[in-house]
Amino acid sequence: MKLAAVYSRVSTDEQSKGYSLQTQTDACIAYARERGYTITETFSDDYTGAALDRPALNNLRDYMAHNPLEVVIVYDIDRLARKSAYQVLIEEEFKRVGVVIEFVMAQYDDTDEGRLQKQIRGVIAEYEKAKIMERSKRGKRGKAKSGYVLTGARPPYGYSVISEPHKAWLEVDEDEAAIIRMVYDWYVNGDESGKPMSTNAIAKRLTKLGIPTRGDKQKHFAKKLGKGVWQPAMVVHILTNEAYTGTWYFGKTKIIDDGKHREPQPKRGLGKQVPRPREEWIPVNVPVIIDSETYARAQKRKAENKKILSGHTEYEYLMKGRLTCSKCGYSMSGHTVRNKHIYYRCKGRDQVVSLCDMPSVNGDWVDAIVWKWAKMIVEDPENLRYGLDLIQEELHHENSALLDRLSIIEEQISAYQAQLDKLLDLYLEGDFPKEVLTDRKTRLEEMLTNLHKEQNDLAGHVRQVTLTDDQLSYIEEFCAKIRNGLGKVDFNAKRQIIQLLDIRGKIAFENGEKVLYLKCLIDFQDPQQVSRVLILPLSNIGGIAIMKCASLPTDRSP
Repeated sequence: MKLAAVYSRVSTDEQSKGYSLQTQTDACIAYARERGYTITETFSDDYTGAALDRPALNNLRDYMAHNPLEVVIVYDIDRLARKSAYQVLIEEEFKRVGVVIEFVMAQYDDTDEGRLQKQIRGVIAEYEKAKIMERSKRGKRGKAKSGYVLTGARPPYGYSVISEPHKAWLEVDEDEAAIIRMVYDWYVNGDESGKPMSTNAIAKRLTKLGIPTRGDKQKHFAKKLGKGVWQPAMVVHILTNEAYTGTWYFGKTKIIDDGKHREPQPKRGLGKQVPRPREEWIPVNVPVIIDSETYARAQKRKAENKKILSGHTEYEYLMKGRLTCSKCGYSMSGHTVRNKHIYYRCKGRDQVVSLCDMPSVNGDWVDAIVWKWAKMIVEDPENLRYGLDLIQEELHHENSALLDRLSIIEEQISAYQAQLDKLLDLYLEGDFPKEVLTDRKTRLEEMLTNLHKEQNDLAGHVRQVTLTDDQLSYIEEFCAKIRNGLGKVDFNAKRQIIQLLDIRGKIAFENGEKVLYLKCLIDFQDPQQVSRVLILPLSNIGGIAIMKCASLPTDRSP
């Protein structure tokens, strides 16, 4: 009796076409019952099949790694993947751990003919996906051009959605519209005394008044803070929303493939969202809440504030963007008092409703400790190399699944290239009709093109999450170059070393003392020795503790 798991998948644009998750699961269970298989687990994805990484599929991979499994049952080949290259890669990946994929709607023999049939079906699924996307985009643009909005259940604050089958429009929510007019009045004309109010001050005033946000009234809106708490970003969004002047725009952004790897999230586009040229936007008339003059004055003040801020002197904070608060988890930003005293302050304290009471920390103390630690790493070439080799080995182990997938792609490229070469031999021998060979050649070349693209994308991601030999050499050469002059390096050189070693810190308050925990890209041969050197307090307000790098560094590029 074989042990089997069920994998089903549906994306939002397919739910109305008989592809429900429950329908697929029921069919897979019936298929297993007919063959005497034992179902040990089921996995369901609400995610596009045009992605190789999906939440439930990744859970299935983890399950296979730790549990006995022989078969994975899938309803149809397009439920496994909407790209023929991905279908091949997933099947080969599962085969490596002894798991065979079987499809309810069709059985494919493990022969050249069977693989050809599967490949043709995969190409058809890929074509269908492209047509679905094209029809969906065309339909949405058509609705916008007909004067209807496409906001789903998330209309702009100040409006509600009135909908009928295949069309929707906006209607003013008078309670929210009154808040919008008040926000613009505060920002453009000032408070009761005529004093201009910042977005932060407006957010605090709205919170103090207990005015509900959209998230307080709608359950499907994300709400991180308490009821009635406004964030400055929410105020900024209101002040920059052009729809309030009477025109809502469709198609302001688009998704592009920038080659970067992103963790799969349900109902999210694959790729990077970028703005479209304004001439490509489609205008839709909506009810007016703010007159054009008031909106223009708000944009003018916003531009003036931005210009003033851009003229401020940028002070030098060695650990800028690299410190967090151990108490609330917010980042700690640099502040300068009276143009000479530098501090790191928890951003959790500066929220509309303060989330933290962590005291500010003397920036000179933090930067001195960090630089002393960085110098010690750079000054010991043997320890530096040992640590780099160790982290390289650990990163390769942590990303073994990616490296295995890259290996599968390379093997498949070799296999399909061999088939293409064999096809050329058959053509020269004249044993098959030219039309048959030409069609087969086109399919093989298309598959190779897709595999090469996936190889390039995955190789780029692997370079981001691992350390290559070239990167190790660069770090060593850079450290050797500056080793003798560490006592004279300027701020920019120090900052480059901090980034190169990916030094990050966490501020804590323990036993009446402020303590700085540091982590680094590399590990050490003798961490106890490091601790003994730096555990001595450098001032009367704290000491230092050392901890190994506990999470994957986000930026390792030299």
